[in-house]
Amino acid sequence: MDKPHYRKTFRDIVRGFSDVLIDGQTFYIKHLSALDQVDIDDVREKYLNAAIDRGIPTEKSIIDELIKDEIWSEDKDKEIERLEEFVANLKNNKSQLVLKSAIDKQNKSIKESEEKISQLQQEKTELIGISAESYADKRSNDYYIIKSFFEDEELKNPLFPKEEDYNELYSEDIVKFISSYNKTFEMFDELKIQKMILQDFYYIYFPFSDDTVGFFGNPVCHLTYNQLKLIVYTKIFKNIFEQNTNIPNSIKKDPEALMDYGNISDEAKSKMQKQLENAKDGTASTLFGATEEDYEYAGLQKPSDQTGVSLTKEAEKKGGSLNMQDLMKLSGYK
Repeated sequence: MDKPHYRKTFRDIVRGFSDVLIDGQTFYIKHLSALDQVDIDDVREKYLNAAIDRGIPTEKSIIDELIKDEIWSEDKDKEIERLEEFVANLKNNKSQLVLKSAIDKQNKSIKESEEKISQLQQEKTELIGISAESYADKRSNDYYIIKSFFEDEELKNPLFPKEEDYNELYSEDIVKFISSYNKTFEMFDELKIQKMILQDFYYIYFPFSDDTVGFFGNPVCHLTYNQLKLIVYTKIFKNIFEQNTNIPNSIKKDPEALMDYGNISDEAKSKMQKQLENAKDGTASTLFGATEEDYEYAGLQKPSDQTGVSLTKEAEKKGGSLNMQDLMKLSGYK
């Protein structure tokens, strides 16, 4: 059953703004577009130059000092780079995996590595503290959020039309508007947009995703980032459903699992089908490690008389390890 907040998410993405209630008054928040991003970049550059002129150190100079004082190390930077490359390779290799259970293990490794990256980056950020770049990022971000508020649905009357209006706000007022903005935009998280697209009410819009102007009434260059995400992911999921006829029901509303399924290479799918069909026909042993979910993933039913082989149990029988000959026998080779 569709959840009401998904319909609200869709409505706000289509119209390009969200309404919020602050101190009993309704305001309208304009969604960010690529054209708006240019303005933000200009504002950030201004704040960055102002910070440097005021003597706030740059991030690079702070890191150099941290390394010099042995508080941070180049080895940690290299570790971050190594982990990022490792994650990229894991993601690229997923398309060659045969079983869903293997994909799940790969996803677990990716998540664990990303958590390590996040921890290292967080440690680095905390050590850096305030830099010219972080100051500029915060000021430009706060500035844009405040500038996103309008008095009318047509987004013609900014709540704070001049920069002086923003600068004259009390800190508690700034916090109030920023907090409202951040809370509103939680529903436009990329994963939440993906989940919204897979709701039943949205399927009727799939055929129209190829006509961006017809869908939104605007050319691509004028679309908000949320609208672009909606179109891109609609096309991705539409393509997955069109190219695959045996998608398991258990993943049809799970965007991450669905994209993993769609990203499996044709070669890997063919290999999986052939091996599992052979197992089903009795011409080969059940595929090593294949679970019921793996068979469902392949659009096949797991043979009732072949429950698969537990390598762990077989290894225990052999004193803790299996050699190549043992594995070949378990595979059905004599």
